Amino acid sequence: MKWSDFDGEYMSVIQQKTGTPLTIYTPSRLQDYLVQLPKRGTFILARNLTQHLSKRAVQKSVETVREAIGVAGIGNPDRLVVHGWRYTAVTQLADAGVSDSDIQAVSGHKTLAMIIKYRQKANQKKASKRAQIAR
Repeated sequence: MKWSDFDGEYMSVIQQKTGTPLTIYTPSRLQDYLVQLPKRGTFILARNLTQHLSKRAVQKSVETVREAIGVAGIGNPDRLVVHGWRYTAVTQLADAGVSDSDIQAVSGHKTLAMIIKYRQKANQKKASKRAQIAR
């Protein structure tokens, strides 16, 4: 992502799997973090002034963090993987009671069927409480 993709509140991205352009609201903690970073070069995650970090370099950085916090290793149920972040976001949004269409606006999934598939792990217990309070 380029610095020009971030306007201080929203990030413009292209959803990698679908190619869909999205404008995503960034949570305040991310806004605060990005605002304080020095803006050297074109890219937020930069190899140098003109090149972005490669996907593999980002994955390697995540692996290093996983090892440092003890959640590395295939078979570890708490293992953090970049590929699963969108799935995790969908589940967390569903747990928070966010509508399917709003989840789709964040995740970039082309169909609501995919949202339903991915949010199946949302916390049923929390959902039952929200539903009962709402009636």
